[in-house]
Amino acid sequence: MAKSDGDLDYSKDPPEIELPNIYPVEWTVDNPKLYELFERAKREAWNPSVINWDSLDPKDYDDDQKTAMAYWWALLSNFENSGPPVFAKAMIHTFEIHEQDPVKKMFASIVMDECRHDECCMRACNKMCPYFLQGWKPKTSFDEAALRNIRWVYYNGARYWRGYNTAYIRHSWPIIFSSFMLGERCAATLFSEMSKHSKHPTFTEALKNIARDESRHLAFTWLGLEGIASKLTEEDKKTVTKQLRAGFTFLSMILYEPPKEFWKLPPDFIDVQRKMEGIARDAGLGVLSLEEKTECWKNAILEVKRRMDDFGIDFPALPEIGISGKETEFDEDSMMPTF
Repeated sequence: MAKSDGDLDYSKDPPEIELPNIYPVEWTVDNPKLYELFERAKREAWNPSVINWDSLDPKDYDDDQKTAMAYWWALLSNFENSGPPVFAKAMIHTFEIHEQDPVKKMFASIVMDECRHDECCMRACNKMCPYFLQGWKPKTSFDEAALRNIRWVYYNGARYWRGYNTAYIRHSWPIIFSSFMLGERCAATLFSEMSKHSKHPTFTEALKNIARDESRHLAFTWLGLEGIASKLTEEDKKTVTKQLRAGFTFLSMILYEPPKEFWKLPPDFIDVQRKMEGIARDAGLGVLSLEEKTECWKNAILEVKRRMDDFGIDFPALPEIGISGKETEFDEDSMMPTF
Protein backbone atom coordinates (compact mmCIF):
# COMPACT_ATOMS: atom_id res chain seq x y z
CA MET A 1 0.00 0.00 0.00
CA ALA A 2 1.34 3.43 -0.95
CA LYS A 3 2.47 5.72 1.81
CA SER A 4 0.56 8.93 2.37
CA ASP A 5 2.42 12.16 1.60
CA GLY A 6 2.81 12.73 5.33
CA ASP A 7 4.79 9.48 5.72
CA LEU A 8 7.35 10.26 3.03
CA ASP A 9 11.03 10.31 3.95
CA TYR A 10 12.40 13.14 1.82
CA SER A 11 16.00 12.22 2.66
CA LYS A 12 15.69 9.10 0.51
CA ASP A 13 14.51 8.30 -2.99
CA PRO A 14 10.72 8.56 -3.45
CA PRO A 15 8.59 5.42 -3.17
CA GLU A 16 8.02 3.29 -6.23
CA ILE A 17 5.07 4.54 -8.29
CA GLU A 18 2.11 2.18 -8.30
CA LEU A 19 0.86 1.13 -11.72
CA PRO A 20 -1.14 1.74 -13.82
CA ASN A 21 0.23 5.23 -14.15
CA ILE A 22 1.84 7.22 -16.95
CA TYR A 23 4.82 7.88 -14.63
CA PRO A 24 7.73 7.29 -14.30
CA VAL A 25 9.01 8.53 -17.67
CA GLU A 26 10.57 5.74 -19.73
CA TRP A 27 12.03 5.59 -23.23
CA THR A 28 12.62 1.88 -23.67
CA VAL A 29 12.92 0.43 -27.18
CA ASP A 30 12.55 -3.32 -27.69
CA ASN A 31 11.90 -3.26 -31.43
CA PRO A 32 13.79 -0.66 -33.54
CA LYS A 33 11.44 -1.38 -36.47
CA LEU A 34 8.69 0.39 -34.55
CA TYR A 35 10.79 3.55 -34.33
CA GLU A 36 11.48 3.29 -38.07
CA LEU A 37 7.73 3.19 -38.58
CA PHE A 38 7.29 6.28 -36.40
CA GLU A 39 9.93 8.08 -38.47
CA ARG A 40 7.96 7.13 -41.57
CA ALA A 41 4.81 8.55 -39.96
CA LYS A 42 6.56 11.89 -39.46
CA ARG A 43 7.87 11.96 -43.03
CA GLU A 44 4.48 11.13 -44.50
CA ALA A 45 2.48 13.67 -42.47
CA TRP A 46 0.16 15.78 -44.62
CA ASN A 47 -2.27 18.66 -44.20
CA PRO A 48 -5.88 18.32 -45.48
CA SER A 49 -6.15 22.11 -45.55
CA VAL A 50 -3.71 22.39 -48.46
CA ILE A 51 -5.87 20.18 -50.66
CA ASN A 52 -7.76 22.42 -53.07
CA TRP A 53 -11.28 21.93 -51.72
CA ASP A 54 -12.39 25.17 -53.40
CA SER A 55 -12.02 23.45 -56.78
CA LEU A 56 -14.81 21.09 -55.72
CA ASP A 57 -17.82 23.03 -57.02
CA PRO A 58 -21.26 21.74 -55.92
CA LYS A 59 -22.74 23.31 -59.04
CA ASP A 60 -21.07 20.60 -61.10
CA TYR A 61 -23.39 17.97 -59.60
CA ASP A 62 -27.13 17.47 -59.37
CA ASP A 63 -28.87 17.22 -56.00
CA ASP A 64 -28.89 13.40 -55.87
CA GLN A 65 -25.19 13.24 -56.73
CA LYS A 66 -24.33 15.69 -53.97
CA THR A 67 -26.38 13.73 -51.44
CA ALA A 68 -24.86 10.42 -52.55
CA MET A 69 -21.30 11.70 -52.28
CA ALA A 70 -21.97 13.27 -48.90
CA TYR A 71 -23.48 9.93 -47.88
CA TRP A 72 -20.29 8.03 -48.73
CA TRP A 73 -18.04 10.44 -46.83
CA ALA A 74 -20.43 10.41 -43.85
CA LEU A 75 -20.33 6.60 -43.97
CA LEU A 76 -16.54 6.73 -43.90
CA SER A 77 -16.69 9.14 -40.97
CA ASN A 78 -18.23 6.38 -38.84
CA PHE A 79 -14.71 4.97 -38.78
CA GLU A 80 -12.54 8.06 -39.21
CA ASN A 81 -14.35 10.18 -36.61
CA SER A 82 -14.21 7.33 -34.10
CA GLY A 83 -10.54 6.76 -34.93
CA PRO A 84 -9.05 9.52 -32.75
CA PRO A 85 -10.76 8.37 -29.50
CA VAL A 86 -10.18 4.68 -30.34
CA PHE A 87 -6.45 5.16 -30.81
CA ALA A 88 -6.19 7.80 -28.08
CA LYS A 89 -7.58 5.31 -25.58
CA ALA A 90 -4.97 2.81 -26.75
CA MET A 91 -2.26 5.46 -26.48
CA ILE A 92 -3.19 6.29 -22.87
CA HIS A 93 -3.35 2.57 -22.04
CA THR A 94 0.13 1.93 -23.44
CA PHE A 95 1.52 4.87 -21.46
CA GLU A 96 -0.07 3.50 -18.29
CA ILE A 97 1.36 -0.01 -18.75
CA HIS A 98 4.75 1.40 -19.83
CA GLU A 99 4.92 -0.10 -23.28
CA GLN A 100 8.07 0.57 -25.24
CA ASP A 101 8.37 4.18 -26.39
CA PRO A 102 7.75 3.75 -30.15
CA VAL A 103 4.45 1.98 -29.47
CA LYS A 104 3.20 4.97 -27.50
CA LYS A 105 4.41 7.39 -30.16
CA MET A 106 2.92 5.34 -33.00
CA PHE A 107 -0.49 5.42 -31.34
CA ALA A 108 -0.12 9.20 -30.99
CA SER A 109 0.71 9.50 -34.70
CA ILE A 110 -2.31 7.40 -35.67
CA VAL A 111 -4.58 9.65 -33.59
CA MET A 112 -3.42 12.55 -35.77
CA ASP A 113 -3.81 10.49 -38.95
CA GLU A 114 -7.41 9.74 -38.05
CA CYS A 115 -8.02 13.44 -37.37
CA ARG A 116 -6.79 14.19 -40.90
CA HIS A 117 -9.05 11.54 -42.40
CA ASP A 118 -12.02 12.83 -40.47
CA GLU A 119 -11.29 16.38 -41.62
CA CYS A 120 -11.51 15.16 -45.22
CA CYS A 121 -14.89 13.59 -44.46
CA MET A 122 -16.12 16.84 -42.92
CA ARG A 123 -14.86 19.02 -45.77
CA ALA A 124 -16.29 16.75 -48.48
CA CYS A 125 -19.68 16.50 -46.77
CA ASN A 126 -19.91 20.25 -46.21
CA LYS A 127 -18.93 20.98 -49.80
CA MET A 128 -21.66 18.75 -51.17
CA CYS A 129 -24.35 19.33 -48.50
CA PRO A 130 -23.48 22.23 -46.17
CA TYR A 131 -23.88 21.40 -42.45
CA PHE A 132 -24.20 17.72 -43.22
CA LEU A 133 -25.06 16.02 -40.87
CA GLN A 134 -26.03 18.60 -38.25
CA GLY A 135 -28.29 21.31 -39.64
CA TRP A 136 -28.72 19.80 -43.11
CA LYS A 137 -32.39 19.57 -44.08
CA PRO A 138 -33.45 16.74 -46.41
CA LYS A 139 -35.49 18.01 -49.37
CA THR A 140 -36.61 14.71 -50.89
CA SER A 141 -37.35 11.14 -49.90
CA PHE A 142 -33.94 10.29 -51.41
CA ASP A 143 -32.29 12.70 -48.95
CA GLU A 144 -34.33 11.34 -46.05
CA ALA A 145 -33.31 7.75 -46.85
CA ALA A 146 -29.63 8.79 -46.96
CA LEU A 147 -29.80 10.56 -43.62
CA ARG A 148 -31.73 7.74 -41.97
CA ASN A 149 -29.16 5.19 -43.14
CA ILE A 150 -26.27 7.22 -41.74
CA ARG A 151 -28.02 7.67 -38.41
CA TRP A 152 -28.44 3.89 -38.14
CA VAL A 153 -24.75 3.41 -38.92
CA TYR A 154 -23.84 5.83 -36.13
CA TYR A 155 -26.23 4.07 -33.75
CA ASN A 156 -24.31 0.85 -34.35
CA GLY A 157 -21.02 2.70 -34.03
CA ALA A 158 -22.11 3.71 -30.54
CA ARG A 159 -22.71 0.04 -29.72
CA TYR A 160 -19.19 -0.78 -30.92
CA TRP A 161 -17.70 2.00 -28.79
CA ARG A 162 -19.33 0.66 -25.64
CA GLY A 163 -17.78 -2.73 -26.33
CA TYR A 164 -14.37 -1.34 -27.21
CA ASN A 165 -14.28 0.60 -23.95
CA THR A 166 -14.19 -2.63 -21.96
CA ALA A 167 -11.76 -4.53 -24.20
CA TYR A 168 -8.57 -3.56 -22.34
CA ILE A 169 -9.82 -5.29 -19.20
CA ARG A 170 -9.51 -8.62 -21.00
CA HIS A 171 -6.95 -8.33 -23.78
CA SER A 172 -3.54 -6.89 -24.61
CA TRP A 173 -3.40 -4.14 -27.22
CA PRO A 174 -1.82 -6.32 -29.98
CA ILE A 175 -4.70 -8.80 -29.64
CA ILE A 176 -7.30 -6.02 -29.64
CA PHE A 177 -5.82 -4.42 -32.74
CA SER A 178 -5.52 -7.70 -34.61
CA SER A 179 -9.16 -6.98 -35.51
CA PHE A 180 -7.91 -3.96 -37.50
CA MET A 181 -5.41 -6.01 -39.50
CA LEU A 182 -7.81 -7.13 -42.21
CA GLY A 183 -9.43 -3.72 -42.40
CA GLU A 184 -6.19 -1.77 -42.66
CA ARG A 185 -4.91 -4.11 -45.37
CA CYS A 186 -8.13 -3.85 -47.38
CA ALA A 187 -8.53 -0.10 -46.80
CA ALA A 188 -5.03 0.61 -48.12
CA THR A 189 -5.90 -1.13 -51.39
CA LEU A 190 -9.49 0.08 -51.65
CA PHE A 191 -8.73 3.77 -51.10
CA SER A 192 -5.75 3.57 -53.42
CA GLU A 193 -7.98 2.10 -56.14
CA MET A 194 -10.65 4.73 -55.45
CA SER A 195 -8.04 7.47 -55.92
CA LYS A 196 -7.28 6.04 -59.36
CA HIS A 197 -10.97 5.83 -60.31
CA SER A 198 -11.85 9.29 -58.98
CA LYS A 199 -12.59 11.93 -61.61
CA HIS A 200 -11.86 14.94 -59.40
CA PRO A 201 -8.32 15.80 -58.22
CA THR A 202 -9.55 16.84 -54.76
CA PHE A 203 -10.98 13.40 -54.07
CA THR A 204 -7.96 11.75 -55.70
CA GLU A 205 -5.48 13.52 -53.44
CA ALA A 206 -7.46 12.95 -50.26
CA LEU A 207 -7.98 9.25 -50.96
CA LYS A 208 -4.34 8.70 -51.95
CA ASN A 209 -3.14 10.24 -48.69
CA ILE A 210 -5.60 8.20 -46.63
CA ALA A 211 -4.49 4.99 -48.40
CA ARG A 212 -0.84 5.68 -47.57
CA ASP A 213 -1.69 6.16 -43.90
CA GLU A 214 -3.65 2.90 -43.84
CA SER A 215 -0.68 0.95 -45.15
CA ARG A 216 1.43 2.31 -42.28
CA HIS A 217 -1.27 1.42 -39.74
CA LEU A 218 -1.29 -2.12 -41.13
CA ALA A 219 2.47 -2.40 -40.59
CA PHE A 220 2.01 -1.27 -36.99
CA THR A 221 -0.69 -3.85 -36.18
CA TRP A 222 1.48 -6.52 -37.75
CA LEU A 223 4.57 -5.59 -35.71
CA GLY A 224 2.43 -5.52 -32.58
CA LEU A 225 1.13 -9.05 -33.07
CA GLU A 226 4.51 -10.32 -34.25
CA GLY A 227 6.06 -9.05 -31.02
CA ILE A 228 3.88 -11.28 -28.84
CA ALA A 229 3.35 -14.19 -31.26
CA SER A 230 5.73 -16.56 -29.49
CA LYS A 231 3.95 -15.93 -26.17
CA LEU A 232 0.40 -16.50 -27.39
CA THR A 233 -1.52 -19.21 -25.56
CA GLU A 234 -4.03 -21.40 -27.39
CA GLU A 235 -6.77 -19.26 -25.88
CA ASP A 236 -5.05 -16.12 -27.15
CA LYS A 237 -4.90 -17.61 -30.65
CA LYS A 238 -8.62 -18.36 -30.54
CA THR A 239 -9.23 -14.75 -29.52
CA VAL A 240 -7.19 -13.47 -32.48
CA THR A 241 -9.29 -15.66 -34.79
CA LYS A 242 -12.42 -14.05 -33.37
CA GLN A 243 -10.87 -10.61 -33.61
CA LEU A 244 -10.12 -11.10 -37.29
CA ARG A 245 -13.75 -12.01 -37.86
CA ALA A 246 -14.74 -8.97 -35.78
CA GLY A 247 -12.65 -6.70 -37.99
CA PHE A 248 -14.31 -8.07 -41.10
CA THR A 249 -17.75 -7.68 -39.53
CA PHE A 250 -17.35 -4.07 -38.44
CA LEU A 251 -15.26 -2.66 -41.28
CA SER A 252 -17.29 -4.30 -44.04
CA MET A 253 -19.77 -1.45 -43.63
CA ILE A 254 -17.39 0.77 -45.62
CA LEU A 255 -15.08 -1.77 -47.27
CA TYR A 256 -17.72 -4.20 -48.50
CA GLU A 257 -21.29 -4.61 -47.20
CA PRO A 258 -22.33 -5.22 -43.58
CA PRO A 259 -22.81 -8.89 -42.62
CA LYS A 260 -25.93 -9.97 -40.77
CA GLU A 261 -24.14 -10.33 -37.44
CA PHE A 262 -23.67 -7.33 -35.15
CA TRP A 263 -25.33 -4.75 -37.41
CA LYS A 264 -28.89 -3.75 -36.50
CA LEU A 265 -30.25 -2.05 -39.62
CA PRO A 266 -33.54 -1.30 -41.43
CA PRO A 267 -34.57 -3.99 -43.95
CA ASP A 268 -33.98 -1.68 -46.94
CA PHE A 269 -30.61 -0.41 -45.71
CA ILE A 270 -28.52 -2.28 -48.29
CA ASP A 271 -30.78 -1.24 -51.17
CA VAL A 272 -30.43 2.41 -50.17
CA GLN A 273 -26.66 2.11 -49.74
CA ARG A 274 -26.17 0.42 -53.09
CA LYS A 275 -28.15 3.20 -54.76
CA MET A 276 -26.10 5.88 -53.01
CA GLU A 277 -22.82 4.24 -53.95
CA GLY A 278 -23.90 3.78 -57.56
CA ILE A 279 -24.81 7.45 -57.95
CA ALA A 280 -21.60 8.57 -56.19
CA ARG A 281 -19.59 6.29 -58.49
CA ASP A 282 -21.24 7.75 -61.60
CA ALA A 283 -20.60 11.27 -60.25
CA GLY A 284 -16.86 10.54 -60.20
CA LEU A 285 -16.12 9.89 -56.53
CA GLY A 286 -14.36 6.64 -57.39
CA VAL A 287 -16.49 4.29 -55.26
CA LEU A 288 -15.69 0.72 -56.25
CA SER A 289 -18.32 -1.75 -57.40
CA LEU A 290 -19.31 -4.64 -55.15
CA GLU A 291 -17.24 -6.99 -57.30
CA GLU A 292 -14.19 -4.76 -56.99
CA LYS A 293 -14.62 -4.46 -53.22
CA THR A 294 -14.93 -8.24 -52.97
CA GLU A 295 -11.62 -8.58 -54.79
CA CYS A 296 -9.97 -6.10 -52.39
CA TRP A 297 -11.21 -8.10 -49.40
CA LYS A 298 -10.01 -11.39 -50.85
CA ASN A 299 -6.53 -10.01 -51.55
CA ALA A 300 -6.36 -8.62 -48.02
CA ILE A 301 -7.50 -11.92 -46.56
CA LEU A 302 -4.97 -14.02 -48.46
CA GLU A 303 -2.09 -11.82 -47.27
CA VAL A 304 -3.20 -11.78 -43.63
CA LYS A 305 -4.02 -15.50 -43.72
CA ARG A 306 -0.45 -16.32 -44.75
CA ARG A 307 0.80 -14.40 -41.74
CA MET A 308 -1.62 -16.12 -39.38
CA ASP A 309 -0.54 -19.50 -40.73
CA ASP A 310 3.04 -18.70 -39.70
CA PHE A 311 1.84 -18.19 -36.12
CA GLY A 312 -0.40 -21.26 -36.05
CA ILE A 313 -3.52 -19.07 -35.75
CA ASP A 314 -6.72 -20.32 -37.36
CA PHE A 315 -8.26 -18.00 -39.92
CA PRO A 316 -11.99 -17.28 -39.46
CA ALA A 317 -14.67 -18.36 -41.88
CA LEU A 318 -15.88 -15.48 -44.07
CA PRO A 319 -18.70 -17.08 -46.06
CA GLU A 320 -19.96 -13.68 -47.24
CA ILE A 321 -17.09 -13.56 -49.72
CA GLY A 322 -16.57 -17.30 -50.15
CA ILE A 323 -13.68 -17.83 -47.70
CA SER A 324 -13.70 -21.01 -45.63
CA GLY A 325 -12.09 -21.20 -42.21
CA LYS A 326 -12.71 -21.58 -38.50
CA GLU A 327 -16.29 -20.91 -37.41
CA THR A 328 -16.49 -18.32 -34.63
CA GLU A 329 -19.19 -17.86 -32.02
CA PHE A 330 -21.09 -14.60 -32.03
CA ASP A 331 -23.32 -13.19 -29.33
CA GLU A 332 -25.90 -10.86 -30.87
CA ASP A 333 -26.14 -8.97 -27.58
CA SER A 334 -22.45 -8.18 -27.53
CA MET A 335 -20.79 -5.47 -29.59
CA MET A 336 -18.22 -7.68 -31.29
CA PRO A 337 -17.29 -11.37 -30.86
CA THR A 338 -14.59 -10.73 -28.24
CA PHE A 339 -15.77 -7.52 -26.65
